[in-house]
Amino acid sequence: MALPLISGIKMQEPPAGKSVNIQFGGSRSSSAIGERGADLTLEIPLLGGPSCKTLLDQCSSINEQDGFIIGEKENQIAGIACMEVEKSPENPALELYNTLIKLTGSRQIHRIWNYVPSINEECNRLENYRSFNIGRHQAFVSAYGKHYSNRISPASAVGVKGTSLAVAFIAGNEVMQNVENPEQTPAYKYPPEHGPKSPSFTRGSSGTIDGVQMAHLSGTASIKKDQSLGNNDFIKQYETTLDNMHLVSTTLGFPAALGHNSQDITREFTFYLRNSEDLATATGLFRKTTGTSGIQCTRFLHADICRNELLLEIEGSFSRPLTN
Repeated sequence: MALPLISGIKMQEPPAGKSVNIQFGGSRSSSAIGERGADLTLEIPLLGGPSCKTLLDQCSSINEQDGFIIGEKENQIAGIACMEVEKSPENPALELYNTLIKLTGSRQIHRIWNYVPSINEECNRLENYRSFNIGRHQAFVSAYGKHYSNRISPASAVGVKGTSLAVAFIAGNEVMQNVENPEQTPAYKYPPEHGPKSPSFTRGSSGTIDGVQMAHLSGTASIKKDQSLGNNDFIKQYETTLDNMHLVSTTLGFPAALGHNSQDITREFTFYLRNSEDLATATGLFRKTTGTSGIQCTRFLHADICRNELLLEIEGSFSRPLTN
């Protein structure tokens, strides 16, 4: 039986004008161009909050390029793509990322979202997430060489139902500064126990885009150094995750982003839950942390996390106008 959506939260429609969006709660994953722009529809159950995440609005053009749908707006672009996965996601990840890197060109990649089918299942004795990381890593190294970590961005990778690997990104001419968490090993430096190739992402980034201070917080979970904490303990995992989020958001220059009084900050969160039964607990904890205003800008999704023992993951984006 489907779970009821959280009460008091209005579903979000794509903004007026052409935009590139991610739509959650679809019956199958796909990407398409429509009258209002382009949508990446994902087979990820929506438990509550806005169903639409807009990557780029007011696009001057939207078209298909090399299997991606690309929206452009002045110095920024956003892209979405889906690819069928027959067995291991390694080669599809390599192909999608080779194309993503080609399409971004000299622009800096600002943020990437990855949705991996059967993320915790194995193919050829290797977990699908770890296979995905091999393909992603190979694409970055092939394009940027041994110093590829200077060109990666914040990212998230969670499970999606069905058999399509989906990728979405935003990029632009503006420079975003990457940051790490002092209490976590950089993901791209994880030891081999976490897979043949390390995950290729940073913990966060910040910069100025069109006169607005912007920050992206990667998908964050209950990990210190490179080890998961709080096995089977949802509250412990939440507390560790929030501690990591505070550390990174403060470094990004948004120390109030997780509080009740977010001041002049516009914020958006996505809360991934491995078990849908944890929705009420998650909502209560996050409301206590961020207030009602925080809950109103948070979507809750039912999705597998990149490690079997992890029960939740949270990501965020923050912005505020520059002060004179």
